[in-house]
Order: sequence, then structure tokens, then C-alpha cells
Amino acid sequence: MRPVLEAETTPVITEAVAELIALGAALAANNPEAFEQHNERLQELGVSRAERIRAANLAIQVKMAPHREIMALAEACLSDPAGGGCGGDCAGECGADCECGGEGEGCGTEGCGCGH
Repeated sequence: MRPVLEAETTPVITEAVAELIALGAALAANNPEAFEQHNERLQELGVSRAERIRAANLAIQVKMAPHREIMALAEACLSDPAGGGCGGDCAGECGADCECGGEGEGCGTEGCGCGH
């Protein structure tokens, strides 16, 4: 027997909301098949593209949090404490964080990641 609430209310988690949650879970689980299935069901339910994008972006933000944290840790641990190189943020292109100041001259430090 199901517990009886004081008053029956409209459920907060509608079928569309459940599918939006499932869409985000599929992204978090790296499951393309489930993502496509839930995206298709959301389209059938009339959920707008903008709302599907909003749910996907939220899932991606949650999923990427550990990635951002580990990248910050790696950068902090592996940056040259003497200040040589660009610190790795330029990922193959000189930028303002490179010792050349983004002028393309390069910092002259081999292996810093700026490629110059």
C-alpha cells in the first residue's frame, strides 16, 4: 500500500522533467545511446531545444567540476616556481600568460607549452 499524503498534489517530477534528468545522466555517464534516446523522447514530449540545451549544459558543468579541480592542481604542482615558461595555460599558443606577453616572440623556455 502506498503512503497517503495529506493532500494529493501535482507531481513535481513530470515525465518531461524525468527525461531532462535522464538526458543529463546520460551525458554524465558518457552514454551516447541513452543521450539520443532521451533527447528523442524529449522532442516527442515537446520540450524545446533551448530547455534540452539548458539541461545538457547543467550536466556538463557538474561533470566538468572534478576536471577543473584536477587541472588546477596539476598546474599548481607542475608550474615552474622560478617563473620560467608560461605556466602551461597557453596550450601551444602564446598568450598574455606567456613571458612574451602574447607578442609571439616566445618565452624561450623549452617545454613550457607555448611552442615558441
